[in-house]
Amino acid sequence: MFAIGLPAGGEMLLLFVYFSAVYWLIQDFGAEAQAGFSIGGRIMQSIFMPTMAIAFALGPIAGQNFGARRFDRVRETSKKGIILSSIVMAIVTILMQWKSDLLVGFFTTELEVIEVGSVFLQLISLNFIAQGIVFSCSGMFQGLGNTRPAMLSSLIRIIVFLPLAVYLKYQPGFTINQVWYVSILSVTAQAVVSYLLMRREFRLRLGNSDTPNSVSA
Repeated sequence: MFAIGLPAGGEMLLLFVYFSAVYWLIQDFGAEAQAGFSIGGRIMQSIFMPTMAIAFALGPIAGQNFGARRFDRVRETSKKGIILSSIVMAIVTILMQWKSDLLVGFFTTELEVIEVGSVFLQLISLNFIAQGIVFSCSGMFQGLGNTRPAMLSSLIRIIVFLPLAVYLKYQPGFTINQVWYVSILSVTAQAVVSYLLMRREFRLRLGNSDTPNSVSA
C-alpha cells in the first residue's frame, strides 16, 4: 500500500507546489488577478471531474485484467480510456473557448476578475486534452501497480514550469498570460512523458504480444 500510495500522494504534493508557485508568480498583478485565477482554477477542477471519473475507472479495470493476465484487455482499456478522455476534453475546450466569461460571471461581477478568469480558462483549455491523457495514464499506472511513473511525470511538469516561469517573471514586459503559456507547455511535456512511460510499463509488464493470454480453469 505504501509503495503504491506514497508516489500517488507525492503527485498531489507536486500539484500543490504548482498552484502555490502560480499564486506567487501572479502576486504583483493584484488581488483581481489572484481572484480570477482562483475562480478559474476551481471551474477547471470541476470540469475535470468527468475525465477523472474515467481515469479512476481505468485503474480497477486494468488491474483486474492485468491480474487475470488478459494483457490484450489492459491495452484496450488504455486505448479506450485515452480516447474517451480526449473526446470529453475536446468538448470542454470548445465550451471554454466559447463561453468562459459566462462561467466566471456566475461567481463574481467584477469585470477585471472576470477578464482574468476568462482568459485563463481560454488559454489553459488548450492543454485539456493533454491533461486528459495525463489522468488516463495515471489510472493505468495504478492498475499496473506502479505509481512512480505518474509522480515522475508530475515532477517533469514542475521542472519545465518553474525555472521558465521564474525567468520570465524577472524580465521586462512580463505579463500574466505568459504564466498560462508556460503552464500549457509544461502540461504538454507531462502528457508526452506520461504516455511514453506508460508504453514502457507495457513493454516491461505485458510484453510485446497483443494476443489474449489463456487462463486455465
